[in-house]
This record gives sequence, structure tokens and C-alpha cells, in this order.
Amino acid sequence: MLANMTVMPISLFIDNNVWDLFLARGIDLLSELPPNEFAIRITREAEFEIPLMPLEKRQYVEEAIKVRNVKTDMYFGFYDESLPPDQQRVGGFGDKDNPGVGGRFASEEEQAILRRERMSIGTTKRPTGLFKNEADVSLAARSAVSVVLTCDGKRSLKRARDVLGGAVIDLKKWHSEESLADFIHTEIASTKNSNG
Repeated sequence: MLANMTVMPISLFIDNNVWDLFLARGIDLLSELPPNEFAIRITREAEFEIPLMPLEKRQYVEEAIKVRNVKTDMYFGFYDESLPPDQQRVGGFGDKDNPGVGGRFASEEEQAILRRERMSIGTTKRPTGLFKNEADVSLAARSAVSVVLTCDGKRSLKRARDVLGGAVIDLKKWHSEESLADFIHTEIASTKNSNG
């Protein structure tokens, strides 16, 4: 009976700064983080950062997203009149022919982090079209229900991990003698043990 149980892949969100580490180490996401074990995601805000990446990094990221079938996670929301169409942060109802374009409802835990961290988002836009700390707040919220990989666990991500029990993994602690998948599994177990 247990042999027929399907194990759901671990949902991983990648912080933009992690791509630098992956590129530097020549990480092949398909082999290092197999799809049967890990469902890799980026936030809508992370998509804004890709076009402004240096060429080599951008090509690496675009290829990794395509080959590894990295999905963009958007919350459900309505059109924001203060933002241009290509800078909308949320998804609508989707469309019957392409249901993946819509947003999903944020969990209560995610909403709590978004409310708590709202004040840390700056008021001026950066060249990416994002406000200061906006991408980090978005990732911090995801840490309530998924695992966030980062190389910069400060501010919102640190508070999400230390105060709210979010699953934020600092890849600066990963050493190449251990596989990336094993390191992530160990960190997840450590997070679960420390959060009770």
C-alpha cells in the first residue's frame, strides 16, 4: 500500500542572487535538483530582474528556466492601475486555454508575512521596475509554505526565518563536497527540528 504513495516534490523558490552561485559552480539544475524531488519556482518579481542581468548570467538563467521547466508563481490579484501592463505583480483568473497564466491564492501564513513586511518596501522604483526590497518581501512570504534558496538572508528573509519560522536556506553554507540536493534536505530537516 505504501509503495503506491506518490511523494510530492519539494517546492523551491530561487532568489536572484542564487543564480550567480549556480553559474559560478556550473550547476546543472536538471541533474542537481531532479524534477521528481524538487519543483523549482521563481516569483513574478524575479522575472523583472532577468532582463537586466549580465549577458552570460541571463543566458544561463533563461536556459535553466527552460530546460528545468521552472515555473513563475504569482498570487491572484486584480489589475493595478498604477503599474504598466508588463509590470503587474499578480495574475488574474487565467484563461481556459492556458490555466497556468493565472494567479493563486496566498495562504494565511503568506498574507501575514506580506502584511508584516509591507513597510520595508521602498517607495522609489529601481531599473528593474521593482521597489526596493519588493522581491525579498515576495520571497519571504513564499518561505511560509515553500523553501527559499538565497545567498543573502538579510532583512525580510531573515525575519521570515528567525521570527516566523519560514524555510529560508542560505546557500553560502553549502560546500561542494556535498550534493546540492543533500544539502537542501539536511537544511530542511534542521529547520523542521528547530521549529518544533
